[in-house]
Amino acid sequence: MLIYSSIILIVLLTTYVIYFTYQRRERLTCMTGMMIAMTNSMMVSISLGAILGTFIENKDLTIPTIASVLIGMVTGYATGRPVSPMAALDGLTAGIMGGMMGSMLGVMLQSSSINLMIYFIDIIFALVMVFLLRLIDEESKAADREKAQYRKPLIANPILLVVILAFMGTLVFGKGLFIPGQSEVTGQTKDKKITPASNEIHEIQVKPTEYAPNNIVLKAGTSAVLNFKTEKVGCTGIIVSDELGFNVSLKENTDNYVNVKSLKPGTYHYSCGMGMYKGTVTVN
Repeated sequence: MLIYSSIILIVLLTTYVIYFTYQRRERLTCMTGMMIAMTNSMMVSISLGAILGTFIENKDLTIPTIASVLIGMVTGYATGRPVSPMAALDGLTAGIMGGMMGSMLGVMLQSSSINLMIYFIDIIFALVMVFLLRLIDEESKAADREKAQYRKPLIANPILLVVILAFMGTLVFGKGLFIPGQSEVTGQTKDKKITPASNEIHEIQVKPTEYAPNNIVLKAGTSAVLNFKTEKVGCTGIIVSDELGFNVSLKENTDNYVNVKSLKPGTYHYSCGMGMYKGTVTVN
């Protein structure tokens, strides 16, 4: 009876985590999704593997290993896929590892210690799931706060309004006094347009798993603007480059302008925050 109750508890909590993640998928980053998928699949595969292993009298690992690995892989994919393909892959591999470890634990238990170990597994599993749900909730709220702050009306910050008005007045009444800088990172724009520091604008489509095109050709000695145009982004939403001197967090469904100063001939590299998806700027 204890074993069946434990299996029901594990299935219910695991299913709820999948549902909870799906409901908040739009507000979770790729990195957070990877952590959620890995934790959920690892915990369910280890726990079920250990419990199923206690049923095997001849200490054969085959059935509990196959069952727990498959369950863990399905759980990991179902948890991570709504967030990003990278999170789904992380969940799949975690399910394989957890299933193997859990089944080995189950067949090694002595009959006298089975009930104690199942109680222990239930407690640990429930605690981890509670912390996991808390993580999903906090990350979702953090994304909501960031989004609300980003959309704050301009009039809500009078100092910023005065600065912008003064800047516009300089452009209108003092054209000879305004000289654009050689280079700068302008960051993201959504509710307002910016004036890039160069008329040479190169558009780069930012996709969840690539930058297209992944190579831009510039002329040596001239400044340019890279427009990272986004829709829905995953790990590609953070772009870093020591060679080009920028670290930018992109916003979805908008133009993200990055001013690039004049460069010497050569090839310059940039990548996502994890270094998995890359692009280059070739200067001739």
